Amino acid sequence: MRRADGRTESGARDPNYRRGPEEGEPDLETIGVAFLETLRPLVSQLHHKIDLAADEPLFEVVVIGYAPAASAYGPEIWTIEYHVQQQEIGVRGDYWQTRLLRPRFTQLYPPEKHAPRTIIEARYPSNAKGPTLMELIQGNDPRINQLRGSEPRFAKVVEMVDRGQAQKAVSLDAQDFLRALLPLVAGNAPFTLAKMDSEHGLNWIVQPEEPVEKAKKEDKQRPADAPTLRRKPQP
Repeated sequence: MRRADGRTESGARDPNYRRGPEEGEPDLETIGVAFLETLRPLVSQLHHKIDLAADEPLFEVVVIGYAPAASAYGPEIWTIEYHVQQQEIGVRGDYWQTRLLRPRFTQLYPPEKHAPRTIIEARYPSNAKGPTLMELIQGNDPRINQLRGSEPRFAKVVEMVDRGQAQKAVSLDAQDFLRALLPLVAGNAPFTLAKMDSEHGLNWIVQPEEPVEKAKKEDKQRPADAPTLRRKPQP
């Protein structure tokens, strides 16, 4: 007999089992369920009608990381979506019961074999207006063309991305290109930029902005050796 996780009663993986399209690997399931347990009591307190599209999640997490080194799988990008169901309670229609559903997992990267490797963009909500970064590149947007003409190395990055060979672009050149491009496309909106690799983990290039007083208060409440993504002040 095979269990729900695809293993036989002896604990071995059944070779005929295939994970469903909305399921995640065990490590992703752990992350997804941890968020689920945190969000569930909060979502249950929502008693007004939530205006969401039919397949729009209430909450979405983008997970970027590396598979275990032994698998030689390399970098991965997944989204974890949390959808809700609502039921009207009472005769006046102004009180709703909100239930958080189990998360849905979607793999964004790596693409299928032989598929082009371009810039991966996750939007929330998914129907957000405006062109994607790939559409700007392929549409010869003036801002892209300006950067492309400013430095030969930027032109090479755009060429690799446009050809579906983004993985062949020089990492430092791609980093500098995005650092120059983001202020142009973000306008007055805040933005962050980070780099992640298997050896050094995540490093901020443009770190998130935080109110100074809030950051100081949080620092006093956390252990000195606790991990953080904030840049440590230089001595």
